[in-house]
Amino acid sequence: MSATKDLIHDHILVNRLGRVAKRCSDLLYSKAVIPIEDIKIISMLIQEFVDKFHHCKEEKAYFPHMNGKNNYSEDIRKFLIEHELGRRIANMLVQSLVSWDNGIESMEPVARFLNAYSVFISEHTGKEDLFFDLIEEKDKLSEEEHSLLMKRYKVCHNDVGGNARVEQMTKLIGYLEEREWMRKP
Repeated sequence: MSATKDLIHDHILVNRLGRVAKRCSDLLYSKAVIPIEDIKIISMLIQEFVDKFHHCKEEKAYFPHMNGKNNYSEDIRKFLIEHELGRRIANMLVQSLVSWDNGIESMEPVARFLNAYSVFISEHTGKEDLFFDLIEEKDKLSEEEHSLLMKRYKVCHNDVGGNARVEQMTKLIGYLEEREWMRKP
């Protein structure tokens, strides 16, 4: 798998998480009971899998490498701004979850930030996928570039706990998708 396709593959998992966040938000707005522990898992996955792992690969490896090629710098600048937006939404979600966990009624803000994150992730990955498709079409990475980027990705992998942790986070996305509240009509 190429370094570009690796990021596209991550987007599949990220979008699965976005759909879980959207479903959770919709159910919270309809006053359904969802275990707060499941919402904490969603929040943790947003922070660890999406931001610390996936966005790390983009920000510390892929984007710096592509920044000097074919006038991609403006697209990359926009993606970095969007990453910061995602972080801010995730932080507000965490703050609302902490309040809720401490007995302060915060279901509506939690639902709002879950919805905002799901919209963000859907729009953002869609734009990045078009960007990655363009690169795959016009500027395929050489084997040397691919190898260099994969080494840099490995650093991000290790920063979140290595293969075992990434695998665990992937399984947690599947766990959430199978929760009873996710499967309700």
